[in-house]
Amino acid sequence: MLVTSRQTLLDWVRRGRLPRESLPAALALCDLPPAPVRWQWLFDRLLLWLGCLCLGAGLVFFVAFNWQALGRLSRLALLELPLLAMLLVLWRKPLADTPRQTLLLAVALNIGALLALVGQTYQTGADPWQLFATWALLLLPLAALGRSPLLWTLCWLLGQLALVLYWRLGLIDLFFSFDEEALGWCLTLLNAALWGALILAPARLGLMPSWLPGLAAGLGVTLLALLALFDAASPWVWPAWLAWLGAAYLRWHHRFIAGLAMGCLSLIAVILAALGKWMEPDMNGFLLLSLIAIGLSVAASRWLQQQRRSHA
Repeated sequence: MLVTSRQTLLDWVRRGRLPRESLPAALALCDLPPAPVRWQWLFDRLLLWLGCLCLGAGLVFFVAFNWQALGRLSRLALLELPLLAMLLVLWRKPLADTPRQTLLLAVALNIGALLALVGQTYQTGADPWQLFATWALLLLPLAALGRSPLLWTLCWLLGQLALVLYWRLGLIDLFFSFDEEALGWCLTLLNAALWGALILAPARLGLMPSWLPGLAAGLGVTLLALLALFDAASPWVWPAWLAWLGAAYLRWHHRFIAGLAMGCLSLIAVILAALGKWMEPDMNGFLLLSLIAIGLSVAASRWLQQQRRSHA
């Protein structure tokens, strides 16, 4: 969703879509410039999130710094007692949305620190992927019950990290070839499937934003396309790349400018890589490639501005 900016209102005045005498009322209606109450609202939430991160990081660093001085039970108590207190607050006290999301983030960080402590103390032979996979699984109930897009996003990131670490062990080479291309295909297809599932899911579930896996799928298929240009990936990536460009345009057209910008960046990168493959590696070739990059970037910028104005 795009927010009407001051520049958009000025463009409307210049094109005659908004009377000049109505501009002050339109600016006030759009809260431009923001009132002091809005600034206070913003700083309250920024300080709340920053305080949550500082408390979580401070607890972890305190245990790490005093590792030798604290015994096993003391370390566990320092991490378990705050976790139990926060879970008790979430259970017994009704909170507004922002404090609840902040407290859920603190719980997630505390669970990660507790798993790291258990792994360092009792499971010294465990693989790192198990820590991140267990962390993601433990956060799933919290994300579902708390309807927290932030925790769903954290689960998504941890799951992908666990998959990458697990892939490097070569334990699933019976089903996939153990190389970077296969890992790229796996992550891209999983993110594309998650993108489609989130689009179809009802908004009341409070899941993660659908554009995150959409952008991740676009990044993955773009990297695979760049590898395919130099015969390092399967040619089947080209239909997948074109399909992502089409799906991104249909989904984000007039809706999500950052997604359209990602599509433009992907297209420019592939075009420049294809041209650079066939150009002579001399000064004239680099100069021509730079001019083409500037021209494509300007064209993409103008098109994105047109998309934004047409939406407004």
